[in-house]
Amino acid sequence: MTPNKDWMAIVDYINDESYKAGVDSFLDFAFQKLGTETIRCLCLKCLNIETGDRDKVRNHLLVYRIVKRYTFWYHHGKRRDEPQSMSIDGDGDFEGNENQDEMLGMLRDLYPQYNNVSSPYDENNVEERNDDAKRFYSLLKDSKDPVYEGCNSSRMSALLKLLHIKTLGRWSNELFTMLLEFLVKELLPGRSKLPDSYYDSKKILKDLGLSYQKINACINDCMLYWRENEELDSCKVCGASRWKIDKRNREDKCNKKGKRIPQKTLRYFPLKQRLQRLYMCSKPASLTTWHRDNKSKPGIMKHPVDGSTWQSFDKTHGDFTLDPRNIRLGLATDGFQPFRIRKHHIVYGQ
Repeated sequence: MTPNKDWMAIVDYINDESYKAGVDSFLDFAFQKLGTETIRCLCLKCLNIETGDRDKVRNHLLVYRIVKRYTFWYHHGKRRDEPQSMSIDGDGDFEGNENQDEMLGMLRDLYPQYNNVSSPYDENNVEERNDDAKRFYSLLKDSKDPVYEGCNSSRMSALLKLLHIKTLGRWSNELFTMLLEFLVKELLPGRSKLPDSYYDSKKILKDLGLSYQKINACINDCMLYWRENEELDSCKVCGASRWKIDKRNREDKCNKKGKRIPQKTLRYFPLKQRLQRLYMCSKPASLTTWHRDNKSKPGIMKHPVDGSTWQSFDKTHGDFTLDPRNIRLGLATDGFQPFRIRKHHIVYGQ
């Protein structure tokens, strides 16, 4: 049986003996289950990426604390068919300490106003739901509904994993659709809830905020067809057509829905929403102050916070630096030359 996990939520983990006892019980469980000399370290610094022996992992957990969201210890020997851990409630009775599903935790972070909701099937709630509530309940249902009866994966979890594989393998949208069609029509039971196309997959996950905005661009990179230029049919700078031309009849090309096809498209990931998400999700939110809490010793540089530029910025913008959670943005041009100086090359030295 999995050890009790209540200790993972302790705030004052440095001075609490029950947290230290919880760390030891976790280490006993992990090393016994895996039978190895090293395990993945699940502290806020290593994030289940780095490995270490028992002493190293224990020290990291006591110094940097454990990742709270990692309640299903998959990388440390836990399996779905094992009994759940037990904890004692306020009345002294034992009750099941349910594993907090990773998908459900993500939804709670994205929609914190609904953290008290226990089920998407609330028949007693007859009040008309707003758009946010509808999106939340729809995602919550997808996060709990299995792909088919008896399946261990929910529809949302399965889709996220499949899309992750698509990204790592650099599959085309057409190839991904072929895979889904094969799974749905040939392998999965007839009543499976997995979509059979890439387009339908994106619609299901759209409300997670993982999508992007498409903005038409000039074929010569002169301008974007955005805001006041959104309705233009040609570039204001070079005069190039915004739309692809059919070479046979010299007319604008159209897709199957009758919409004209742009020559170039910019895919834009809105920055504001992603900055907001840093504070909505517990794990990245706890890392926003890393630069303050992990400064190097004098003479050692391991992060921009140790450099003179960062320190100069702190002196110049004192009000901004009062809150260590404030985000600093850096521009990486990656070889792009913004000033049209083509005869000279910029050389970066150390």
